Amino acid sequence: MLLDLYQTLIYMIEIKKAFAKLTEEELNQLLDTPVWMALLAAYAGDGKVSEDERASAVKLSNLRTFTSPKSLREFYSLVDERFEERFDLFNKRVPKGEEDKIIYVEAQVKRGHAVLDKVDPEVAADIEDSLESFYKHVFNADKSFFQYFALPIFSGKLDRHSGKYRFDEEAD
Repeated sequence: MLLDLYQTLIYMIEIKKAFAKLTEEELNQLLDTPVWMALLAAYAGDGKVSEDERASAVKLSNLRTFTSPKSLREFYSLVDERFEERFDLFNKRVPKGEEDKIIYVEAQVKRGHAVLDKVDPEVAADIEDSLESFYKHVFNADKSFFQYFALPIFSGKLDRHSGKYRFDEEAD
């Protein structure tokens, strides 16, 4: 029991060291980066945030507090505390024009990435990998029933030679 407590304390000290060079503003920028990545992913497809994308991003921020590498669990715990509120706030603040929206959000993501230069290199690499998968997860959140279930069924029934679908094996 005492050993577990000691290991937990050492772990917490190591996490604090990883982010020790950041100012409060830089830490806030870094904590907002998953929010900006989620928004960028949501806007990338159709220029808007669907309820599925929003829900997926919020759920993922919470899951990352448990599923991330140990080096990021405390980071994602802080992200998760404010994620939903920040997501909605930032989504309201972005420019309305489709191109302007993407440019603005990309600039915010770049600001967050710039902060990583001041973070422990191993932790920064973990954050980079995590942000990339965060983006992909949210980007794919709005896939429809057709894309996941019906399209593979239809594709499996397509006769590659004739270009016709084979729904009934007895039909020509």
